[in-house]
Amino acid sequence: MSDANQVRNLVFARVGRLSLHRNWLVEPKASRNWDLQLSTYDEQQSDLDDGDFPLSVDTGTKWDSACRYLRANPDLLDRYDYIMFPDDDLLFEPNGLSNLFDLMTSNDLDIGQPSLLPSSHISYPVTAHCPGFTLRYSNYVEPMCPIIRTDYLRTLLPILARWPTGWGLDDIWTMMMAKPAYRAAFIDASPILHTRPLYTGAVYKTFERLGMDPEGDLKEVRSTFRGVPQPKLIYGGITDGGRKVSHIAANIRNGLHLLRATSAMRKPREARRAGYGMLIRTLTQIGYRPVQLEKVVGASPAVTVLSTTTTTR
Repeated sequence: MSDANQVRNLVFARVGRLSLHRNWLVEPKASRNWDLQLSTYDEQQSDLDDGDFPLSVDTGTKWDSACRYLRANPDLLDRYDYIMFPDDDLLFEPNGLSNLFDLMTSNDLDIGQPSLLPSSHISYPVTAHCPGFTLRYSNYVEPMCPIIRTDYLRTLLPILARWPTGWGLDDIWTMMMAKPAYRAAFIDASPILHTRPLYTGAVYKTFERLGMDPEGDLKEVRSTFRGVPQPKLIYGGITDGGRKVSHIAANIRNGLHLLRATSAMRKPREARRAGYGMLIRTLTQIGYRPVQLEKVVGASPAVTVLSTTTTTR
């Protein structure tokens, strides 16, 4: 086990047969600021031994498996400052994971994610890497590779357990804290490559096997909270020179970059639309800052109870 006095970050990675996590381990152990906990959804991969701790085998989803693991190991929330939850189809820059944790800490973020290189399979163009920025403040973080401060994660765990498919969580988890402005960001200083086409991971078979309804979870999340943002917005940033820029400057720079980068992206039409949208929002969203979401009175969605359990080997 790593020295807890030096290593204050944990990577909790759900991995399968085609996992790319071994590429992350090129960063020398001695220079890493993170420990690696592997959790597999594939019982045939129970011999994985390249994490820092015994392998967790859990045939559930990414989020209910994480909840079960943290309930079984509550001391981790005290031992670590941040936990990253990456998918297993991501490629990081050399030393990229350590850099991401350093940037989360130095910018005092509660939740964030690395931005995506333009050749990635990208769900939303706003998540694409924007050169010239260290980070961009946003009301959105996707579930592909969130990095969450453990103090904040404590408040999110009941929500993660309630909607274990994860659908809809990205709509709300940047705005559950009391003062969400400047607490969530896309980190451009250390972008990643998302290698797998969208909606093709093993988790979709897990949803079917466990009888889960991701679309239902999404609707339930959005109906439970008032003020859930529809546009995924940038409202400021920090340049790679360390200068903090406003909503207007960040959207102009980001929007123009998307318009220039459309040919490099897999979905150029969506990137172009997002770029123009950012430029328009310099006029329509002046002064925007995220505010804490409110629970709708009377909303009481059922808690999903799963039969799967976590084991270590």
